[in-house]
Amino acid sequence: MKEKLDKIEFIQEHLREPERLLEEEFMNWLQEEENKHLLEEVTTNRMAFLQKEYGQQIEPELEWQKLWQQMQKDFHTSIPEKKKINRRVWYSVAAGVCVLMALAGGLLLQQGKEKKSVSPMAQIEHVGKRSAQLIVSTGEVLDLSQEEIYQKAVDGTLITNDTLKLLSYQSNAGETYTTGTNAPEKVNKETVYHTLRVPAGADYQVTLADGTKVWLNCESTLRYPVEFGDEKREVYLDGEGYFEVNKAAEWPFIVNAEQMQVKVTGTKFNVKSYSTEPIVHTTLVEGSVWAYTDQTQVQLTPSEQFRYDKETGKTSVQKVDTELYTGWIEGMFVFRNQRLEDVMNDLARWYNMTIFYSTAETKEIRISTNLNRYKNIDDLLEIINESGKVVVARKDNTITIHAR
Repeated sequence: MKEKLDKIEFIQEHLREPERLLEEEFMNWLQEEENKHLLEEVTTNRMAFLQKEYGQQIEPELEWQKLWQQMQKDFHTSIPEKKKINRRVWYSVAAGVCVLMALAGGLLLQQGKEKKSVSPMAQIEHVGKRSAQLIVSTGEVLDLSQEEIYQKAVDGTLITNDTLKLLSYQSNAGETYTTGTNAPEKVNKETVYHTLRVPAGADYQVTLADGTKVWLNCESTLRYPVEFGDEKREVYLDGEGYFEVNKAAEWPFIVNAEQMQVKVTGTKFNVKSYSTEPIVHTTLVEGSVWAYTDQTQVQLTPSEQFRYDKETGKTSVQKVDTELYTGWIEGMFVFRNQRLEDVMNDLARWYNMTIFYSTAETKEIRISTNLNRYKNIDDLLEIINESGKVVVARKDNTITIHAR
């Protein structure tokens, strides 16, 4: 408890003299996740206090604009004591945007201030890749990121992982499933499951034992049988996956996601169901699917999307441009007049970044762009900057955004 109180006092000292928020010592201290969260807690409470004390006199966005202009104009110019910025103005700025200042101040201020000395930092490549872990029934974890081709018999099935980072399954008995047929007859035995886990900044593809192809997006997990039973094909998804299901008229394929189930016999569709997001949805590209919740069941036709709000329980069906929801399997982020917060959420998950906005209104700015998922994050941020709508800057794994 004493350590936390000491840290709070350290933060308060800097808030009393907001110029110190840009000191290198403070910015370095803020790189620790625990310190960053504590600063957010303190500034949130501080803003509530100041708003209660000064009411409508405080306009954080306006004060940010003033401070932004002032810093870019004469950050290196000493200010005589009698001309220092009004303390209440500094307080409102510190309370509303000190996180932005502390994390990105040095980087943002460098625009147009090339003479400012910056300590050299090692450059870290933030790029997309293909990577995954395969967890087999014994609990053994196989790293699928290695480049060499390998084959391995696991749980009675031959698995292959090739140089293109594609995982596939084939029964040791040489059993194959023919498109358009019913489920093959099998000897009853215990179902064995594997789990494919994809980290942030990566994707992967797997061909299941029935020939169904699945693309998994970053921070996704797919649990599936090594061999499917003769009544149904059933898998479990946490995250985002694109499915091309091998058709078998009497052998349904079922995707279980959080509070939603998708049932098909052969089709192409995308399911997005992250446990950290309030909305789950499935988007149909080709064929036909049934989407289920506890209260609803809907049959979709191509280009329709079923959405379920986990917080309100509401469902909806709408026509969509499927490219917006499937472009990722082609290595692209595709955005069409979408909220900046939604755009940055996708980038943040892919590149494992933390995002800060100067105001809530900044999140509502609309963006349209195509971005290559396998490019360095800085290349993508430069494209967003070129939109002319926002100023975006990155320091390590933190991105700050300010409306122009």
